[in-house]
Amino acid sequence: MAVKRINLSFSLDRKDDLEVFNILSKQKYKTDYVIKAVLSYIKERDKGLDKETIKQAVKEAIEEYGGIITGNSRNDDSVKNFV
Repeated sequence: MAVKRINLSFSLDRKDDLEVFNILSKQKYKTDYVIKAVLSYIKERDKGLDKETIKQAVKEAIEEYGGIITGNSRNDDSVKNFV
């Protein structure tokens, strides 16, 4: 079984570093904790909304709002178009 090590350094002057250092210091099984934390972070990040999901949500919101009004800024009586 191959074992690899990673050495972590924390700058205790930085708030985030200090917070993580304190969290890890309290853990009994630090390696397992870090493994689960990193995998959980990656899984949540990868679950992110894809472009098509965002586009569909925006389209639905525009429809619920009643469309987008566009017009010609040179004429007050411009024709209004709805998307």
